[in-house]
Amino acid sequence: MAIELDQALSFIYSKITIKPAIALVLGSGLGDFAETLSQPQTVLTSEIPHYPHSTVQGHEGKLVFGHVTLNNETSLPLVVFKGRVHYYESGDLNSALFPIHIAHGLGARCMIVTNAAGGINHTFNAGNLMLIRDYISLTFLKISNSKNSAGADAEYRRERGGSSAFDKRLQQNIRDAAKAIKISLKEGTYCWLTGPTYETLAEIEMLRRIGADATGMSTVPEIVLAQQLGMRIAGISLISNMAAGMTGEKLSHQEVMETANRVKMSFTELMKNILVSIKD
Repeated sequence: MAIELDQALSFIYSKITIKPAIALVLGSGLGDFAETLSQPQTVLTSEIPHYPHSTVQGHEGKLVFGHVTLNNETSLPLVVFKGRVHYYESGDLNSALFPIHIAHGLGARCMIVTNAAGGINHTFNAGNLMLIRDYISLTFLKISNSKNSAGADAEYRRERGGSSAFDKRLQQNIRDAAKAIKISLKEGTYCWLTGPTYETLAEIEMLRRIGADATGMSTVPEIVLAQQLGMRIAGISLISNMAAGMTGEKLSHQEVMETANRVKMSFTELMKNILVSIKD
């Protein structure tokens, strides 16, 4: 993988003049935020050697470099991943994690991952934004920076049994930004399942009983790898729909996209406030 990563990074460096300090991964339906960057430099993922291709609606496939500006404040340089690759698209975890290696290789030391998730907590509503406080993985997939290494396996076990993966200062930036613009930010535990099918009513009841507030098909492997690479990490879920059995309605990806479009302005305002508040 090292050779493929080096070739991908060399290609990207040939197209940009910005060295990003912050990486932002945009989830389903949230890609429009990338259009708010000033003086953007865009690289199509389809042109990057070895870069995996997303097949899911709402994941366009672009790396956008630039800054955001708010109230005469300018953010640190950004790389925004407009679209992500899910494990279920190929069954290859390395493909889903390749963008995180790219972000780290470009020099980003801070990462915010976003997603669209199904709400499980009865106090949530579609359109809420949730700061991810903790996560559950029911995929039973091992996420390790160094494959086939006993040392890496031991390090993985230590990290999984230790303190939260999330950076407390970065989480506080998110809370402060939400408070400043009067967004009611929820907090909770995100559960990763492989997908691509939605959960059954019985599965949602099980997830509720073990402490999940929202569920989705991404994000956790990105969080784990970013932590292993030494990046500061935080995550935000858009509660794009209530999970099976919560409303009596049939679930669909179209509902996810419609909810994301409805909250686009508030999400953009929140993200801008967060990003300009990150100083190191």
